Amino acid sequence: MKKTIRKIPLIFAMMGLLAVSLLGCSSSGEPSSAPSDASAVSHTQTDSTQTSEETSPQTEKQQAILYIGTQGDFKEYPYEYQGELKPETLLQGMSNLTGWDLSLSKAVTIEKNHITVSFAKTSALFAGPPEPQKEEFFVYDADTLIPTILDSVKKTLQENFAATCAGGDPDSLHIYYRMEGDQPLTFDNLHITIPMDQPYTSMPKG
Repeated sequence: MKKTIRKIPLIFAMMGLLAVSLLGCSSSGEPSSAPSDASAVSHTQTDSTQTSEETSPQTEKQQAILYIGTQGDFKEYPYEYQGELKPETLLQGMSNLTGWDLSLSKAVTIEKNHITVSFAKTSALFAGPPEPQKEEFFVYDADTLIPTILDSVKKTLQENFAATCAGGDPDSLHIYYRMEGDQPLTFDNLHITIPMDQPYTSMPKG
């Protein structure tokens, strides 16, 4: 009987040591929690990457305003774009909206307080409106189309770039026009030439 009494505490002691040993591995967490931590980090990085991509200025949709009309009579059209806002972006938006070909002969140049736009001979200024025309932007002749394009481009560029090029004042941002070959815009059918060394103000009379 005495021998049995002595063995029982020994067995319990051994079981207690085993339990403590098992508990120690579990609480240290090194074998089991490491994969869990790695997974959490990976998940965080994925979320961070997705959030960064979704909010990146290069992918986030932004809105500009396009102005179509002539001096003193413009209609505003919201235009969504992605990436950096460039004059070419706005001209493409205007072309998509109206159907007018606004092809350029070279990239638009931006200076501190002026922008220079050089139109290609294939543009609607010289080739005329598309066929068929969009009803909202229908024009009957070059006398209407040309000043509408030039005034609309000027107004749209001034309003969207004044903050970065002219201290926020659209009227202080001058727009210069020319045609390919670095020549002044010349419309033989209207007997009109627009000087390329002077800011465009309005369509001169033929």
